Amino acid sequence: MSLPADLQGTFASDQMRRRERRWQRAGLLALAAVVSTALAGVVGNAATVGRAVGVYAFLLVVFRVSGRRTLAQVTNFDLILVLIIGDATQQALIGDDYTIAGGLVAVSTLVILDVSLARAKVRWPAVDVLVDGLPLPIFRRGMPCTERMASEGVTTNDVLTAAREAHGLSRTDQIAYAVLEQSGGISIVPAAPGGSRPSRTLSNEEHASQPEERPAPSST
Repeated sequence: MSLPADLQGTFASDQMRRRERRWQRAGLLALAAVVSTALAGVVGNAATVGRAVGVYAFLLVVFRVSGRRTLAQVTNFDLILVLIIGDATQQALIGDDYTIAGGLVAVSTLVILDVSLARAKVRWPAVDVLVDGLPLPIFRRGMPCTERMASEGVTTNDVLTAAREAHGLSRTDQIAYAVLEQSGGISIVPAAPGGSRPSRTLSNEEHASQPEERPAPSST
């Protein structure tokens, strides 16, 4: 597929993408082979695979219940906490097996689990919703939903920061919609020029009861 002439930069061709996909498949097969040999007791041991699965599932649950803004707002303390978590789970991952083979088995298992989960989320949308949730509107028609923002740990300053970074906006009346995405980031839809400043906030019930805006039919 040819690229538009006005699109500048260096991009991967279809041939390069196919070659890259072949390397990825070969790498995943190699990792799967490492895990299979560990389960068979040839390299490492099956206990390492079981511990890696348990730690992965535990961390998945921990970060899911901690809220989507946890990783999006990484402070110095959060960084230290991540390092502590990594050190605390190291012993749980490898146990008494300090060999290179044990480390390779643990890493291979974690990567296989992560790739499998990513593909499951693409194939089954329900898995994506279960793991990452759905985008949540926290500003609608320029009015903040304070209850939703409070429950997700989002402040008006967070929304204004996202508005400044994305669109150079400095006031809340310049924001038509703000959405808390699955990744924890905040996406901003600017208000139309000349829009009026909101006079109050909306509750969750008011957000749900308001009809969706539909574009007016064009005249022919």
